[in-house]
Amino acid sequence: MKNKFQILLFMFLVFSLVASSQSFNETLKRIEENNKELQAGSKYVESKTYEHKLDNLPGGPEISYGYFPKNSSVPGTKEVFEVSQSFNMPCYYRNQSKYSKLMINQEELNYLVLKQSILNEAKDLLIEYIYLMKQISVIDKRLKIADNIYNAYMIRLETGDANVLEVNKAKLHLLHVKKQEKEYRTEVLSIKERLNNLNGGNDLTVNIDDYPFEELTDLDSLLFDRLANDPELLYNQKASQASQQRIKVTKNLQLPEFSVGYGSETVADEKFKGFIVGLSVPLWGSKNSIQQAKVESEFYELNNTSVSEKAITETRIQYEKVKSSCENLKSYETVLSSINNEELLNKSLESGEISVIEFFTEMIYFYEIYDDYLSVEKDYHQALAELYKYRL
Repeated sequence: MKNKFQILLFMFLVFSLVASSQSFNETLKRIEENNKELQAGSKYVESKTYEHKLDNLPGGPEISYGYFPKNSSVPGTKEVFEVSQSFNMPCYYRNQSKYSKLMINQEELNYLVLKQSILNEAKDLLIEYIYLMKQISVIDKRLKIADNIYNAYMIRLETGDANVLEVNKAKLHLLHVKKQEKEYRTEVLSIKERLNNLNGGNDLTVNIDDYPFEELTDLDSLLFDRLANDPELLYNQKASQASQQRIKVTKNLQLPEFSVGYGSETVADEKFKGFIVGLSVPLWGSKNSIQQAKVESEFYELNNTSVSEKAITETRIQYEKVKSSCENLKSYETVLSSINNEELLNKSLESGEISVIEFFTEMIYFYEIYDDYLSVEKDYHQALAELYKYRL
């Protein structure tokens, strides 16, 4: 029977954590949809996509017309008309198209980096909100106990069963708990305002009772996953690839540029017309342009390697931080689950085994331990959120 109860309890806890995680993700999804900065970022990516695609096509045709009246050597008016189209070698447009796609990918990844930053801020605020709500839940119970003790000792003071020192101690404790409750509720209002701001200025209803359920995977899998999916790392990879492709485009630009067209010239009653073919050879600065593209490519390649190595180091450090926080949290949970100082102290006070001063001394110590537990729990989930930030 006991085993069945434990299984049911475990299933209930898992279901609660999953439900909380879903609610957490749904809240982040609403912020993603309503955030003005992300909406602007999306429009910016769209505009840059059109801009990069413009370079894949040759420029428009050039049309010119000349009108020269009163020619002194030949009687009559002279008219000149010409239309021509310039274009690069076909290899340029092929390589430029690949380069444009890489640049568009960069813009999209840059947007994902922005989204990651905003949602990470929102997630951190939600974790802080959950922590404060847990503190408020605890502080409400403490406030009720403090108020009952103070009222009881005021009655006992009137009957002569308590002294002024004990009443003053109960009064000061009640005042301290009220102050804590007010501070927590003020912080909750501040966080709600910041969340509303991230939600595009719309009121965000938060119905989350517990932290999101996130399981810590092994380090190797985590590193592999981050290197493959972190938009910041992928952005630098695309920047390196784009710089290599830019070398090819730059080399293609040093090839001759052709132009074909049609022209006509009319002088008095005589008219001349026919095809025009042109050739432009870039002689000046071609060597420097290619060299500049190569140096830039070397920079992006080195930067990509540096960013990746830094990410690996940061992930290892953060992983150890999460493990340490998890161990601390489990230690607190083990100890707190085996003691019930609050109930024992209340019974001891009611039975007269301890004085009110002794009661508050021990109770405050127990409160500090429990507050530390809530703080460690918050630190663990914040560290875990930072570790998995790249998934947002």
